[in-house]
Amino acid sequence: MHQNLLEEVETYFTGNTVSQTSVVVGESEEGVRKALGKITPLVLSSFMGRAERPGGPEVLWTLTHEAAESGVLPNLLTADTLHRRSDLMRALLGEAYGATVARIATATAIKPSSVETLLAIVAQAVLHRLAGYAALHDMNPEELFSFLKSQRSQVLEAMLPGSSVSPFQAEPDAARPARPQEVASTKLEPSAGTWAPVGGGHTYSAPTAAPVEVPVPPASRWAWVLALVLLGAGVEYLVMRNQSGTGRVSPAALGLTSAVAAPVENNAAGSKLSAESILPTAPGGHYDAALDTYIYDPGRPVTLTMIDGTSQTVGVNSTENRLYTFLASPTLQVDPVNRTKGWINFDRVNFDARKATLTDESRQQLRNVASILKSFPNAHVKIGGYTDSTGHWMANMKLSEERANAAMSELVAMGIGVGRLEAKGYGGKYGVASNATPLGRSLNRRISIRVTQK
Repeated sequence: MHQNLLEEVETYFTGNTVSQTSVVVGESEEGVRKALGKITPLVLSSFMGRAERPGGPEVLWTLTHEAAESGVLPNLLTADTLHRRSDLMRALLGEAYGATVARIATATAIKPSSVETLLAIVAQAVLHRLAGYAALHDMNPEELFSFLKSQRSQVLEAMLPGSSVSPFQAEPDAARPARPQEVASTKLEPSAGTWAPVGGGHTYSAPTAAPVEVPVPPASRWAWVLALVLLGAGVEYLVMRNQSGTGRVSPAALGLTSAVAAPVENNAAGSKLSAESILPTAPGGHYDAALDTYIYDPGRPVTLTMIDGTSQTVGVNSTENRLYTFLASPTLQVDPVNRTKGWINFDRVNFDARKATLTDESRQQLRNVASILKSFPNAHVKIGGYTDSTGHWMANMKLSEERANAAMSELVAMGIGVGRLEAKGYGGKYGVASNATPLGRSLNRRISIRVTQK
């Protein structure tokens, strides 16, 4: 019964459909493909987030059946369908809708208005596919919800920076129809982006797209594109509906106005991340003698997208990126035997000297980690505290324990269940550098995190 929903949605967007859609929205085919690769996992994660809220399975059930009813031609050929899907995505993304649209537009060099149209089209396609799957397998709301949840790992993997799982790849030139017209790409401001301090490191903000006044495509132009996208799906649904005998479901209250905001951006070119890229052998950075602290180099900026749609821009070497990648990658598993493996150092969590008091800047990274853990509700982690070897070993053990507990308590205060967390202090044991130099001692004073259950 298992299917990959991302791949199923791909079958709706053939080369011809992408070409025609690019004409309608006034964008290049490459830009449309890139946008679809970002929008599809976003839409799926938004539906997952809504379905996990109280009454969510019934909401999902109602939406899919509504999509199936409106997805059968000729009822599909109306502006109302896309308007309702656009309103749905606005409700799901909440206040972050505008920022999400802007991020995708910047990353794919297409207009924000085009992103909005594509969001609506993909939302309809995803709901229509879910309806067909539910009809084929005679599912009830809870079973459909379970199927959607089973797609979590594929969706998260598609959101990983540098992911190569996006199915929307360019076809050979011979397989594509000629472009009827050339479309200018979105212009970027001269700025190459800005860096801003976050905790002990920095985050990167991408350049913003210059605003362009673009007329909204008439409903008659994009309605037939949606028809092309779902023509096969409509026929497929009719066949499966007749096989299963599924009847119409009366609408339920959807309750979307207070949905969790879900911005997205997971832009980074390259191949799929490997274990080596997640866990580098040596930290980059420098020792700050004035602060007596090691300042880690966060690396090039990447943007991580949580399952609820919220996003955070961090460095590729950051704790957040390494933790997120470990949790989201099916090939990376917890070692049940060697418990010294899998530790990830916090690179921006620091304490007052010889105290267990977190610095104000440290809470930003802990907030990021809490957000990641909320995206993986089955994950359990252990916090480890370490000191250098100066002073009495017993005092160091006590201090490291207090610091580990302080970090854990902060995560609990941020909404992570205490049953998912544990903390332990190791004192001066397991040093990563020599204690003979200030540099080495600064590296040994650290807080680390290890996933104990995925």
